[in-house]
Amino acid sequence: MKPLLFFLITCLTAGDLYSGIVNHDLKVRIDPVNSGLAVEDSITLPEHKDKAVFSLHRGLAPSVLTDGTELTEISKESGGDNISAEYSVTLPKGVRTFKITYGGRINHPPADIAENYARGFSETPGLITSDGCYLAGATFWYPKFGRMLATFKLKTDLPEGYDSVAGGDRTWHTVKDGRAITVWNASSPQDEITLTCGKYTEYKASDKNPDSYVFLREPDDALAQKYLAATRRYIEMYSGLIGRYPYEKFALVENFWETGYGLPSFTLLGPKVVRFPFILNSSYPHEILHNWWGNGVFVDYEKGNWCEGLTAYLADYLTAEGQGKGKGYRMTALQKYSDYVRGGKDFPLREFRSRQSSASEAIGYGKALMFYHMLRTSLGDEKFKAGLRDFYRNNKFKYASFDDLKRSFEKQTGRTRLDNFFTQWVERPGAPELALKNVRVTNDLGEPAIEFSIVQLQEGPAYELEVPVSIYLDGISRPRLKRLLVSKKEELFRYSAPVRPVRVDLDPEFDIFRKLSPLETPPTLSRLLGAEKPLIILPAGASSGTSSAYEAFALAWNKDKGNLPEIRKDSEFSALPKDRQIWLLGRENAFYPAFAAHLAGAVFSAGRVMFDNQEFPLAAGTFVFADNNPGDPAYSTGLIITGAPEKLQPLAAKLPHYGKYGYLAFDPEMTAIKTGGWEPGDSPLSVKLEPSRITPVYPDRKPLAAPESLFSAERMKSHIAYLASDLEGRGPGEPGLEQAGRYIYQLFRGYGLKPFFDGKFTQGWSENNQPLRNLAGVVEGSARKGEYVIISAHYDHLPSEKGKIYPGANDNASGTALMLELAEYYAKQRPERSLIFAAFSGEEEGRLGSRYFVKNLSREMLSKMNADVNLDSVGRLEGGRIIFLNSGSSDKWVHILRGAGFVTGTDYEASSQNLDASDQESFIEAGIPAIQILSGINADHHKPTDTADKIDYPGMVKEAEFLKEIIDYLAGDSGRLTPPPAQTIGAPSPQTPSTGIQSPGAGSQTAQKIPSEERKSATGLVPSFEWQGKGVKAESVIPGSPLSRTAFRAGDVIIKINGIPTYDLRTYSRELKKYKPGEKITLTYFSNNQEKELEVELAEK
Repeated sequence: MKPLLFFLITCLTAGDLYSGIVNHDLKVRIDPVNSGLAVEDSITLPEHKDKAVFSLHRGLAPSVLTDGTELTEISKESGGDNISAEYSVTLPKGVRTFKITYGGRINHPPADIAENYARGFSETPGLITSDGCYLAGATFWYPKFGRMLATFKLKTDLPEGYDSVAGGDRTWHTVKDGRAITVWNASSPQDEITLTCGKYTEYKASDKNPDSYVFLREPDDALAQKYLAATRRYIEMYSGLIGRYPYEKFALVENFWETGYGLPSFTLLGPKVVRFPFILNSSYPHEILHNWWGNGVFVDYEKGNWCEGLTAYLADYLTAEGQGKGKGYRMTALQKYSDYVRGGKDFPLREFRSRQSSASEAIGYGKALMFYHMLRTSLGDEKFKAGLRDFYRNNKFKYASFDDLKRSFEKQTGRTRLDNFFTQWVERPGAPELALKNVRVTNDLGEPAIEFSIVQLQEGPAYELEVPVSIYLDGISRPRLKRLLVSKKEELFRYSAPVRPVRVDLDPEFDIFRKLSPLETPPTLSRLLGAEKPLIILPAGASSGTSSAYEAFALAWNKDKGNLPEIRKDSEFSALPKDRQIWLLGRENAFYPAFAAHLAGAVFSAGRVMFDNQEFPLAAGTFVFADNNPGDPAYSTGLIITGAPEKLQPLAAKLPHYGKYGYLAFDPEMTAIKTGGWEPGDSPLSVKLEPSRITPVYPDRKPLAAPESLFSAERMKSHIAYLASDLEGRGPGEPGLEQAGRYIYQLFRGYGLKPFFDGKFTQGWSENNQPLRNLAGVVEGSARKGEYVIISAHYDHLPSEKGKIYPGANDNASGTALMLELAEYYAKQRPERSLIFAAFSGEEEGRLGSRYFVKNLSREMLSKMNADVNLDSVGRLEGGRIIFLNSGSSDKWVHILRGAGFVTGTDYEASSQNLDASDQESFIEAGIPAIQILSGINADHHKPTDTADKIDYPGMVKEAEFLKEIIDYLAGDSGRLTPPPAQTIGAPSPQTPSTGIQSPGAGSQTAQKIPSEERKSATGLVPSFEWQGKGVKAESVIPGSPLSRTAFRAGDVIIKINGIPTYDLRTYSRELKKYKPGEKITLTYFSNNQEKELEVELAEK
């Protein structure tokens, strides 16, 4: 966010407020311990001005040093701020420059602001303390002349050990005689001058313009380097999208309390915020972008704040769009508007000034970003980008408004063409409400057609809309996409098609700003959290101790004193109110049975609850559920039940962070163990004309811009093209395998890796009368080069068979290509620990290569291995989640993966089960923590159809970025990974006395090989490796497989095969191996929290 300053200088006209530029030459001496400052300021007014009014912090006692200049304090009218005093200055004729001096104490401690509750931020007009200082426009620490822009030279004088950061370019920096002297120059005008100070450790990158800085309160080189690299990527991206970065530097500054401020040429982030791993790809680009919008083009607040919505669209939304999550982001924005903007809280976008509440945020950020999204979809990407560039070019370092935006975009459309668009979205409050009516299929002249009416339900005149419509034809998964111009309250449309239409959806991807129907999206906690004066109903029949805990929770509900809940007992109601947002507390609540019966996504029984096909004991945790109010789905009802009422107090602080979810489960320590959302019901904007099992498939959307990756899809494509196409298979003993080995060898040498095997890159031996060869190269560490992290991939595949060639593009040319890409990158870096890049052979024959590699490591070398990261079958991500297997091999993996997910924004799932799926198991058997990354299971596995043209190369770039975060952690200054006790990952097995290595086959009684050539039968289930409940959950079902022809669906959970329990993937695999293709088995499974059975005939794997 950009901190905002509102003040009124009543004796100046609007023209005076904005006209001209004031120059300040400031010399500032700061006393942090005593909250003091002393300032001398030489001020030059704009031409033709010999009289002006400025504001200055009360108590600073300014005095003029220029002869002939008069300085007079003037009284302020009521309604202004209480921080500043106002002064009138009159200069001699022909004089524009005068000098004043002033000083005093400034110390306003940060205070909680109600609208910042969910973000945990506090705000202050300004303060100077021993921890540091923050002096902004709202502090009035320098003479502020209305809304006139300022250029400045700022010299700060601080005690040694402190440093300062301000806008502009640093031109002098020295420490002398116990004082730190710094000079900041801003030759480009700014709308205010902000100065911060503290005890910083400074980091700088000056390889490219602009200079990049990081100022941290504690030394942390790794963190600083991440921010410096991110700064470079985002500045380059936005410079290409909008225009050249407007300043000569950008600095990340760690503040001494929690903030998230975007300031001219720097950002001020709090000590917790700056260390949140997800900030790098969420708030940080938002703050950088503010240097174009808000600090490069200034906001004319009197005409509306266009800036926050545009920044949110081109930062937060753009990040989500690049991750394939744009639809969900848009839906959430619409949902917040529908949930929070109620009861007279609506206002036109033109009237938005700053975020004051959830409702104002839903308009100023949410409605605004949808305004820009609709403008973009109407104009097209290229014209939209051209409009942005024109707006920036013509308004740089000037105040601008929505009117200036309109002028720039009308250069792309023609003058006045956007009049109605801007009027209805900027000047008019409210939002359209859509309905789909009168849907029918006709058959005129032998050609099927569909007719339907689009109705606008909102009060007032119709909006002019471009409504996206999806029309589905019988048997075709990809819909026909149309954009229909709608300008009346009800319009009839007709679409002819060569195939019978079976379904029609209005705005299925949430591309129009509109008020959602409550049935269009599933109930979420945000509806309740955004409620105005919600009703909390407590159980009258609870015990005294439990009742006290419920009452304490209810009283701690809201920090916004203007929106406190109404707290009542269930005994006061004969029925739930229909027109309220309601919270129910406790199983003792009289309305608990009715809520439990109405909630479609959960099944409650005596002492237990099941949702998402997983069962929980109610006494063992705390649960939160959201549902529609049974009396009116426009309102919501929430239920909170707990086995430990004394744990409710921290829940009040946690809940605002979980608004997007429909259900929450917390363990006894109040750690969230399950979060999720309900499935949406039948949307009123979707009509199915006949039963259909079509899963909608929408085309991918290219993001407006994306930061350049460190990794290359084209390089990985060239590796896979060679390994999977030119070699005609990479089976044991085949020439193609030998050629693949030579290819890897040449690349290792070319990257500058050092040989791992006693001066050689290769390790050769024979097994089963076949020659085998491993390859390994090393990037030596900078500090702990005697400690190692292994990045491995097998480069073999299946042998040719009866003239059939098995290209093995995904399995495992993809893993080898990804390993090579990482090797090329890290060869140019110097991580603290050494990295071993290993290419193994013989994986398809039972991990022969990795077993041999581990077996021949000395005991000493084994003790130096921190972890193995194994890459196998990583080329078919296709918008899905990255999968990690064997995360139970160390209790640290879950934290490492979570951090990487936060930083990259990429979804993943992890299985802690001990699955013998690839070479990582050889390291786990030796006591070395190891995981495997893969992109999922597909129908081309171990088939001639596993070809290079099916590889998702952009997905492999995402995997490389994710792996970089993992490797950086493992090879950095973090502690060593340690395996958990042996019994948690498999029974202990015999060890070879000379090396401490587990003997071949060790752990086989617990590590289940998947996939296995011993198991020839298949159901078509693609398992969810992340599932921690009982049974095997289906992530998806392979099309054309046995299960795809049944009622079984993704999300269902298999719990038995022919009556034998399948507690996990291991037991499921074991049971399935008992049967051959063509045999029929009975599966018992949970679907929609109900136990069901089906019979399925197994297919050949």
